[in-house]
Amino acid sequence: MTSEPIKDEKIIQEMFEALGMKKNGFVYQLYFEFALSTGLRVSDILALKKKDIQNGIVKIKTQKTGLYRNIGLNDSCRKQLEVFLKNKKDEDLIFPYQRQWIHKLLKEAAEMVGIDKSKISTHTTRKTAGWFFYMDSGKDIVKTQNFLGHRDPKETLAYLMISDDEVNETLVQRSWRI
Repeated sequence: MTSEPIKDEKIIQEMFEALGMKKNGFVYQLYFEFALSTGLRVSDILALKKKDIQNGIVKIKTQKTGLYRNIGLNDSCRKQLEVFLKNKKDEDLIFPYQRQWIHKLLKEAAEMVGIDKSKISTHTTRKTAGWFFYMDSGKDIVKTQNFLGHRDPKETLAYLMISDDEVNETLVQRSWRI
């Protein structure tokens, strides 16, 4: 089974709560918020150092594509991050975890909120970020493609996992006879 975006904001909030209940909950919630806020791949997030974030902008060369990106953080994420990074050195990793740990953490949180954990992986946050960016941008596939750093809109469409039900929801709203 492939990972899927979480398309329900209530479930996202429940994931935050589940992560917050763990030891180091603040950091896990911050990781989750940062991943959703940036849409970055887990490998890129785990490689970031304090010096890579300046004035609310994440400056990164992505590992998979080699693209240079400047990603603006929303106020909530930026403020939480500033508090968290206050006593760290410029060369310190922001999230000093292994990919496997993040994977386990997200699956445990998903299980706590009743999500099928076979549909959750480290990529779920990226797909979720893409889905909400797509919706927030007025379903602008080109902007969403740019946000995710995809070279082909087909890749972006596959990420969004738009179901027949979602298509039909829009389709049945259209009446051809007035």
